[in-house]
Amino acid sequence: MSKFSVEAKVGIFVIIGIIMLGYMSMKVGKLSLTGESGYDVSVYFDSASGLAVDVPVEIAGVEVGRVRSISLKDGKALVVLRIKPDVKIYGDAKAVIRTKGILGDKYVVLNPGSPTEPPLKTGDLIAKAEPATDMDTLMNSLQGVASDIKALSGSLSNVLGGEEGEASVRSIIKNLKEMVESLNETVQKNQTNINEIIANLTDFSGTLKSVGDVDPDDIHRIITNLASASTKMDDLMNGVNRIVTQINEGKGSLGKLIKEEDAIRNLNATLASLREISDKINQGKGSIGKLVNEDAVAKDLNATLASVRDISEKINRGEGTIGKLVHDDETVDKINSALGGINDYLQKQETFRTFIDYRGEYLFDSDDVKSYISLRIQPKEDKYYLLQVVDDPEGRKTTTRITRNVNGELFEEEKVEIEDEFKFSAQIAKRYYDLTLRGGLFESTGGIGVDYHLFNDRLTLSLEAFDFGSDDNPHLKFIVNYSPLKHLYITSGFDRFISDEGKESFFLGAGISFADEDIKTLISTVPFPRN
Repeated sequence: MSKFSVEAKVGIFVIIGIIMLGYMSMKVGKLSLTGESGYDVSVYFDSASGLAVDVPVEIAGVEVGRVRSISLKDGKALVVLRIKPDVKIYGDAKAVIRTKGILGDKYVVLNPGSPTEPPLKTGDLIAKAEPATDMDTLMNSLQGVASDIKALSGSLSNVLGGEEGEASVRSIIKNLKEMVESLNETVQKNQTNINEIIANLTDFSGTLKSVGDVDPDDIHRIITNLASASTKMDDLMNGVNRIVTQINEGKGSLGKLIKEEDAIRNLNATLASLREISDKINQGKGSIGKLVNEDAVAKDLNATLASVRDISEKINRGEGTIGKLVHDDETVDKINSALGGINDYLQKQETFRTFIDYRGEYLFDSDDVKSYISLRIQPKEDKYYLLQVVDDPEGRKTTTRITRNVNGELFEEEKVEIEDEFKFSAQIAKRYYDLTLRGGLFESTGGIGVDYHLFNDRLTLSLEAFDFGSDDNPHLKFIVNYSPLKHLYITSGFDRFISDEGKESFFLGAGISFADEDIKTLISTVPFPRN
C-alpha cells in the first residue's frame, strides 16, 4: 500500500483529533448533529427494593426507555429514567414499580399523563410515584383476617359449649314458640275487643252530642285522637299477624329453625359434637384434656410459665443478650449499623457486573488476524476494570545479521523474522456521561485511551496511544465499534497510522460480548474499590 510521509501522518492525526474534539464538544453542549437519543427524567420512590439499573420502562406494555441510575437522596430512592425521544410524557405523569409475575423482576410502568399538561424535558421530575406492594403488607392483612376468624370461633364455642349451652339453645327455641302462640292468641281475642271498643265509643259520642253545654270542638278532638289510636293499633296487629304467618309458613331464619327438620337435625348434630368434645376433655383425652385433668401436665405447664416469667423479668432488668437488645440503645445502634452494612453490601452486589468479550481484527496490510480476549469487571455503572489477552501476529521482530565469504569478499546480510506474541492489557476506566477515559497497560506497555459513546452506546469512537518507548513512533490506533445486535458488534479502524516502519494498516473485524453471572459470583468476593 502507499506510504505517507511523517508530516502527512501527523497532519491526518491532528485532523482526526480536531474532528473528534469538535464532535464531542457539540454533544456535551447539546448541539448534536444527529439528534437526541433520548431524555432523562427523575422520580422519587419511598422504596426501590428489587429495582435494578437498565430494566425496562413501559407504557401500556410497550418499552419506551430504561432505568439509567438509582441513588439515595433525602432518604428516598432517586431513579433516573432514560426515555426515547419520540415518546412524550406530561406534567401529571405517574410512575409505578411493577413485578413480572409473583416472584419476577421489577420494572417501571408510566402513565404518561394528559396531553393538556406541558411535556416533561430533560432533568424534569415526575411528581407522582407509587412503589411496589411488598409481601409484608399482604401477610399483615391476612394475619388480621385470621385473628377475626379466631375471635369469632372462640365466641361461638363459649356460647354453645357444653350441656349448659345446649340447654340454653333449647330454652330459647321453646320460649320463641310459646311467644308466637301467645301473640297469635292475643291477636284473635283483641280483635273482638277492639270492635266492641269502637262501638262503645260511637254510642258515647252520640250521647255527648246530645249534651248541649259541652264544647263541640273538645268532643271532636277526642274522637279524632281515639280514631287515630285505633288505626295505629290495627296496623300493629296486622304486622304481628304477618310475622306469625311467616313463622308458621317456615319463612325466615326463625321459621326454618322451627319448621324445617334439617335445620333442627344440624343444630342437634352440632350440639352433639360439642358434647362429645366436652366429654373427651373431661376424660383427659387429647392435649386440652391432659392439660385439664393430668396433674403432671399442669405442673409442667406451670414450670414452663414460671421459666417464661423468669426470662421476662431478666429481659425487663436488661440482663442477657435479649435484655440488652431491648433496653441498651448502644446494642440496638450496633445491630442497626451491622444490618445497614449488610444491606449496603447486598445493594452493591446487585450493581456488580462482569462481561466476557472476544473480537478479531483482520489487518489488510499484513493479511493477518489480531485477536483479543477481554474480561471487564464493572463494580459501578460509571467505572470498570479491563483485563485482556492479545494475540499479536506481528508481536515479535527478530533481526539476524549474517556475514558470508564469497571468493574472498565479505558480504553482510540481515534476516528479519516476525513471530506471533501474546501480550497483556490491564486497564482502569472511568466514565463521565458519554465520555470514558482509560489508562494502564496496553498490549504489555503503558498507555492511555479515550472512548466516546453515541446512540445509547451502540456506536463507540475510540483512540488509543501506547508503546511510547518504541524505536518506531508511538503506537496510535483509531477504532470504531458499532453494535447492530445486543451481543454482537462490528469493529474497524486504522492501526499504527504514524509508524515510520510501514506498519500502518486498516483493519476490519467483529466481536461478541455477553455478561456472565458465574464469574460475577466468584469475583464479587474480591474487594475491588467502588468509588
